[in-house]
Amino acid sequence: MELKQTQMGKHEMENRSMKSLRSLLSDIADPVFVVDPESNVIVVANKAARSAHFSAGPEGKLLNSVIHFEPGGKEPILAYFNNQWLVPVKKQFNWKKKTYTKLMLTQSTSIPDENTLFTIRKMIAVLIHRLRSPMTGMQGYLEMVEDVPNGNDKRKLAKVSEGLDYLFEIMDELELLHHAEAFIDDEPNTIFSDAEIITKELLYSYPQDLQNRIQVLNHTDKKFQFNPSELNRIISLLLDNAAEHPSAADKPIKVEIISPRKISITNFGSVIPDEIVEHLYFPFTTTKANNLGIGLSLAQLIASRRHAAIMLTENSPILGITFTLICRPAATSFN
Repeated sequence: MELKQTQMGKHEMENRSMKSLRSLLSDIADPVFVVDPESNVIVVANKAARSAHFSAGPEGKLLNSVIHFEPGGKEPILAYFNNQWLVPVKKQFNWKKKTYTKLMLTQSTSIPDENTLFTIRKMIAVLIHRLRSPMTGMQGYLEMVEDVPNGNDKRKLAKVSEGLDYLFEIMDELELLHHAEAFIDDEPNTIFSDAEIITKELLYSYPQDLQNRIQVLNHTDKKFQFNPSELNRIISLLLDNAAEHPSAADKPIKVEIISPRKISITNFGSVIPDEIVEHLYFPFTTTKANNLGIGLSLAQLIASRRHAAIMLTENSPILGITFTLICRPAATSFN
């Protein structure tokens, strides 16, 4: 009887200890899990972690049954939780004479969230509306005066016309991001695609010299878990990004179908600077001349609508610069 009471008292103390710990984590906006490192069982989760469809909470469950970790070398590069790809941050700490692992899932700083992209696209819409009309008027005026007799004046007008054409090209590029929904189908997320066929058919639209530089490697005999037209668009955007890399014009581009969930595209050139990596998928982040940096933003937006993500998985002068499309994992408790 005394032993039973002692055990009950110990259990009650542990419960109070965990409640105190949960209270300390309650104000953190990101999902936080406290894990027993020996058993890999979740012992405490904060409000943001518990709100993800857990009727009884994730406590007592194995961490890997609640969160999908995408392997990336020694540590996972991404974690899939509550229909989102997040960055896992781990830290060991001591609590009541025992060591635990604190796992926090944070939004990648290089990927804009839906609200940020909505704001950016709204600003782009205003910019397009304000500029399109006066630019069209200027173009019409140039057409009216293009028959000037003086050859020197003709050359000057031709330069102005050339500048206007370039501005219209920029506007068209902005329109791509503004009307991103045009590239997103209404088909369900369960559609599968033959990624190898899509990639090889896409190559026919490129100049022959660029086709000769692109290698397609397929490591799976299974279909890719993605809508075909959207996959075509994402691969096209990533190939364009690789081909436009200023220091890789004469170097190979490798398209690798790693699994039914992962496709990587690698080019071999100078590494992307850290200050660019920090905001890689935001519009207007680019190292390329005459480029607005819209391609990666558009590719990421299309991918995110299917609960997929595009990540910079390699940035090395030897191994190359690799972007990888990673689809959501198979349906389990973390979806």
